[in-house]
Amino acid sequence: MRLVNHTLSFLATILFVTIGIWAILFFSQLLNQVKVSLDEGLSDYKIVIIDNLKNDSLIKQNAEFGEKKYLVRQVDEEYALKVVDTYKDTILYSHLRQKNYKARLLTTAFVTSNGNYYEMKVLSQELNRSKLINKFIVSLFWMFLFLLISTIMVNTLALKKTWKPFYQVLDYLNDFRLDKRYQKRQMESTNIREFVMLDESVKNLIDTNIEIFESQKQFIENVSHEMQTPLTIGLHKLELLAENDGLSENQLQNIGEIIESFKRLSGLNKSLLLLSKIQNKQFPAEDNIDFDIIFSNTINILSDLIDFWEIKLDYRKKSKFIYKMNKDLSEIMVMNLVKNAIIHNHRNGEIQIKMNAFGFTIENSGTNEPIPPDRLFQRFSKNTDNKSSTGLGLSIVKAVSMVSNLKIEYKFNNRHIFKINSSV
Repeated sequence: MRLVNHTLSFLATILFVTIGIWAILFFSQLLNQVKVSLDEGLSDYKIVIIDNLKNDSLIKQNAEFGEKKYLVRQVDEEYALKVVDTYKDTILYSHLRQKNYKARLLTTAFVTSNGNYYEMKVLSQELNRSKLINKFIVSLFWMFLFLLISTIMVNTLALKKTWKPFYQVLDYLNDFRLDKRYQKRQMESTNIREFVMLDESVKNLIDTNIEIFESQKQFIENVSHEMQTPLTIGLHKLELLAENDGLSENQLQNIGEIIESFKRLSGLNKSLLLLSKIQNKQFPAEDNIDFDIIFSNTINILSDLIDFWEIKLDYRKKSKFIYKMNKDLSEIMVMNLVKNAIIHNHRNGEIQIKMNAFGFTIENSGTNEPIPPDRLFQRFSKNTDNKSSTGLGLSIVKAVSMVSNLKIEYKFNNRHIFKINSSV
């Protein structure tokens, strides 16, 4: 749920609950006010009746309410003096409408000019509470409907405009990438202090991160270049030294071990630089990559290594897997996966590559134990005695899959199986 709609729903809920409670209290007060009005009318009517009945000859005692809505009966003085004017709800039966109805009843007492005491009960007009409730509910419904429409209009016209600067900042952050040139942008003018502060904070944060990113990238490239140059020179001199005829077999062996260490260090340096570039998304260009071509080229390049280890490679293509990503990264990923399947294999082993329209799997024979998941894609994690391995191959594959939105899975079923699928 968007922030504007969340705010709107929260305010609307509070508003409707508050109005609902107010409606209950208001109706209760309204009903009490109706009763008060009826009671005041009964009191006034009582006075009129008593004035007309001061003469005993005009008093007619009856057992039922007539058209004049009152009953009178003679009582003794002691009883009459105990009577206090009381108002209460009562239910009466209407012979005309053949049903019961509610009304207010006043009970009082008075004395005539002749000293006779009488008790009188005066009946109000019908108190139709259900009809009053129905009318009140209908009115309340229209009021709620009006509030709902008003709230939606407020959301459309006011809240969305108020929150527009915030969404501009949010959209900019969603589109922002460190590997792209930073484009300055001006937030829509607003007098809301918090949004102005947010915009300034975002600008400062982005500027700082860009400076750090550029500095780190430059540092890594410089360090890699400075390391690669002496390594290359050292390798070249060691190879020249190894060609001297005056060296003993032990000296040649030591020089060979140093050359291997230098080569490994050179490969490690290149792999770390590559991994850094991948994670910094320095491969922005994307094309529709046909992985059938990538695998064919990779297998052709590694054919000598495959033949040397006498590995049986089975390449099965059910259909072509075409995916939009950087071409260099696709070649790096496939090369590392196939090399990993060779290095972690054994002589006369097997490699099986299966491809379909959604991805591919690479299976290889090798050790009879699965690779621990917590070590699988860690840097410098090696499960082989091969000294030429840098332990970065699968880390590079993982980094490529993440920046390319590919899903990589590993499982062991008497074979090591790596599965790459498009995440969509």
